[in-house]
Amino acid sequence: MTEPVTFEAFREKFGSVQACVEALFQARWPDGYRCPICRHSRYYLTRTRRLPLFECKACRHQTSIIAGTVIEGSSTSLTKWFQAMFLLAQPGGISSLRLSEILEVTYKTAWLLSHKIRVAMQSAEQSELLADAVRMESFGYGTSNFLNAHQPLMLGGSFNDAGDLQGIKMQQPDPDHVRMPERTINKEGYQAFRSNQVRSESVDSFPFYAKAHPKLSPYRRQLKLWLNDTFGGIGAKHLQAYLNEFCFRANAMLGKSGAAIFQSLLSWCATTSVCTYSILTSPRRTLPVAWRVFGSKSKWLKWHRRAWSY
Repeated sequence: MTEPVTFEAFREKFGSVQACVEALFQARWPDGYRCPICRHSRYYLTRTRRLPLFECKACRHQTSIIAGTVIEGSSTSLTKWFQAMFLLAQPGGISSLRLSEILEVTYKTAWLLSHKIRVAMQSAEQSELLADAVRMESFGYGTSNFLNAHQPLMLGGSFNDAGDLQGIKMQQPDPDHVRMPERTINKEGYQAFRSNQVRSESVDSFPFYAKAHPKLSPYRRQLKLWLNDTFGGIGAKHLQAYLNEFCFRANAMLGKSGAAIFQSLLSWCATTSVCTYSILTSPRRTLPVAWRVFGSKSKWLKWHRRAWSY
C-alpha cells in the first residue's frame, strides 16, 4: 500500500483473514519472526486454529499472531479490526456509532475497538517529543457561552529554522494545575507539559489570553469542529484519548499520505500491548462539572441567563 485507497478497495485487499495475518506479521516482525521470550528466529507454525500459532524452535514458547498487540484477546475478526484501523486513520476519523454500522457490530464493540486503537496512537505520540523551536500555548475546549465549563488544554508546536511547523502535541492538564473558577492553566501546568512533551531548550510559553500562533490556530479550530461534528462533543474523562487521535493524524499528515498513515497505525497496533475494557473505563481525575457548584444544571443555566441579561 503505497498510495491512498478507497474503503472499498481496502476491503477488497484485506477481505480475508489470511491477508490480514500476513500484514500483521510483517508489521509485528518487520525483520522476521522473533520469539518474545528468547528472540530466536525459527518457529513451528500451527494452522489448525482460528489464527496461526507460532512455536519457538529454541524455547518452545507459543505465541499467537495477536498476542502482545492491541488485538490480543479479541473475538472480533481481523478483517473488522483492519477496517476499523483504516477508518480511524482517515483525516476525519469516525465515531463509534458510525463504525458499529459499517462493521455490523454492537456499539460497545465498536467503542472498544476505537479506544484500543487510540491506545496505539497514544504510544506513537509518546514515542517522539517536540524538538527544535517549541511554542507552548493554552486554550479552552467548549462553547463560548459557558466559559466556566471549558476544558483547558495545552497545545505545543515545534518549528524548524525556516519557521515550518514540524509537529504538534495536545494535553489535558492535571486538575491540580488549573486555576478555578477561571479554568486557566497555571505555571505548574506549563512545566508539566514541557516535561512530558518537549525535548528542546528553545521553548516559548504563552498564556491563555495570548494570540494564537498563525500556524497553530487552525489546529485549535479543527479540533473543536472535529470533536463537536463527529462525536457531538467529548467529556473530560476520555478527552485525552481523542486528543491523541487528533495529533496522531495531524502529525502524520504533515509529511505522509493516507496509506502511509494506515501503515504506521498498523505497526503501532502490532507492537502496543492491549488495554482492557476495565482499564479504559476506570475512573479518572477530571475537573469538576461546572453546574455542580450551583446544585443543579437548571440553577446553573438560570445563573447564566441572568448574567446574559445584564
